[in-house]
Amino acid sequence: MSLTNKELMLIQDNIKMAENSIKFLQACAGSASDSQIKGLCQSLAREHQQDMQTLIKHITNTQIQ
Repeated sequence: MSLTNKELMLIQDNIKMAENSIKFLQACAGSASDSQIKGLCQSLAREHQQDMQTLIKHITNTQIQ
């Protein structure tokens, strides 16, 4: 599979957004006093981490056109 430069830039932008979301959700989990809210934030952070790993695989397993 190969990516165009535009596709690569879009994936990189999405990776940065996922990183920012993970940091935000981890901070929310750290400051939450309610255990359900804390658990939800941690769960969402894990989901974003998995999504980010999928995006990274697309970059590392492809050729750039």
